[in-house]
Amino acid sequence: MDIFRVLSRGASLRKSKQYSADFSLPTQGELSTETRKEKTLQHEIDKETDFFHTKRSTNIEPQDQHQLATDEPANVVTEVPEVPPLQISTEEDAATFRKINKSKVSGNDIPMPIGSFEDLISRYDINKKLLDNLLRSEFVEPTPIQCESVPAILNERDLIACAPTGSGKTLAYLIPLLQKFTATPPVKNSGIKCLIISPTNELATQIFQNLDILSRGFNLKLGILSKQLANKLTEKSVNSDKHDILVATPLRLIGLIKSESINLSKVQNLVVDEADKLFEQGFLQQTDTILASLNSKNVQKTMFSATIPSGVEEICQAIMIDPLRVIIGHKEAASNTIDQKLIFTGNEEGKLLAIRQLIQDGEFKPSIIIFLQSIIRAKSLFHELLYDKLNVDVIHAERTPKQREEVIKRFKNGDIWVLITTDVLARGVDFKGVNLVINYDVPQSAQAYVHRIGRTGRGGKQGKAITFFTKEDNKLVKPIINVMKQSGCESGYSEWMENIDKLTKKDKQLLKKNQITRKGISTVPKVVSHKRKQKQQMIEASKRRKHMETEEAASE
Repeated sequence: MDIFRVLSRGASLRKSKQYSADFSLPTQGELSTETRKEKTLQHEIDKETDFFHTKRSTNIEPQDQHQLATDEPANVVTEVPEVPPLQISTEEDAATFRKINKSKVSGNDIPMPIGSFEDLISRYDINKKLLDNLLRSEFVEPTPIQCESVPAILNERDLIACAPTGSGKTLAYLIPLLQKFTATPPVKNSGIKCLIISPTNELATQIFQNLDILSRGFNLKLGILSKQLANKLTEKSVNSDKHDILVATPLRLIGLIKSESINLSKVQNLVVDEADKLFEQGFLQQTDTILASLNSKNVQKTMFSATIPSGVEEICQAIMIDPLRVIIGHKEAASNTIDQKLIFTGNEEGKLLAIRQLIQDGEFKPSIIIFLQSIIRAKSLFHELLYDKLNVDVIHAERTPKQREEVIKRFKNGDIWVLITTDVLARGVDFKGVNLVINYDVPQSAQAYVHRIGRTGRGGKQGKAITFFTKEDNKLVKPIINVMKQSGCESGYSEWMENIDKLTKKDKQLLKKNQITRKGISTVPKVVSHKRKQKQQMIEASKRRKHMETEEAASE
């Protein structure tokens, strides 16, 4: 299995007799069957989507396509005819290509899109090592966002790019940036030439991993601004100038800027991933501080996201020079590979009943991500589902980076089947095997909704997203319905839901500042809750006693 798949793997478990909807373990008499089928189950976990259409084929029956994807033995061997690379040589070709892929490109002197990676050889003399790294990872056919973004960046254009989740946006900027570096290799210790900003540590780590893979064999010094590296830069034990490309989150980077522990004056390329998040209230001031530390006249700026609200786009346009604008599909639409559904549960108790109904109906197929609006609610639901004996874990901002990394790793490997989280995992992180996303709490905006459900249906694979709502959520539902309409999922909600009033400007402002007040999540018997409380009190008392003993020993 190639390294890209290992790094971004998710579990895709087929429903079988021994792994039924109630997740019961096999009996003693079934152990031999379990052992015999272990390889088959592991194969299902390992299986990945053909994200970049690496198996070029025509006129293949569905059963043969499944055979090719799973590499299982077959009685009939089907030859897969090679399809010649797509050639885009005229404006008519480009217009047809964009119409097919629903690509909207605007700006001055728009470059011709590439039709294949072979185009990069003839038009941009792509570095052989970079092409080999792509082909070795079976990335042989670019996605629509890559077809437009790669030539734009290689032509030194500022770029605002919007494409659905799971459409290959990370490679859309990494490929041309690495090509630019190989065309004019940087001088050793000459300073950071490329800065990539992301809103979360998880996304920054994923970007760095992909960057590391694509740049193998290059003489480049890459860095990710972890806590360890930040401390070394602060202590001056490491010079920031030794890095050619740096991946960072805003807050940690700003701390180094203010302490003058990092030098960004040599940056030539700035990439803002999840631009809509980094230019919204709360992050905007941090992003502005980073921009102010750059020599902006010499910096090529690239902004990527799955959603670009008009206000964010205006800010991006204001800080760019003659930018190109690339929109694949709609600015606020989800991928058409996601089957979206909106369910009215009446009240909070109805949400738990709805989950248990999904389990009973066999629709609760791992792997699954469940989103909630707060840490307290995520913890509460975790204990509820744990009490139901589900294979579940939880991620939120109170868990350490190491804990979050370990949970994500186990979830991608299939060791955890249900992952409960807040919006901390709503953006960027690539889970290719997620079958179902549940919005236990309605997200605060259409943008948050698109990013949440974008954890499924990635890379052309089908996925499902279900959103629960109660009478308290009326003001939040209309934006969700609008996204469903744009994505072609009108059958996912009832007609009466369309009569819900639209949000006023005042409503939107209030919702941004204040979350919906909800009743707590709890159906666990009081005796169990009491035991949990007692156990927690004992743990805290033990910690306090140990702390006091340590202080007494130190004073002696």
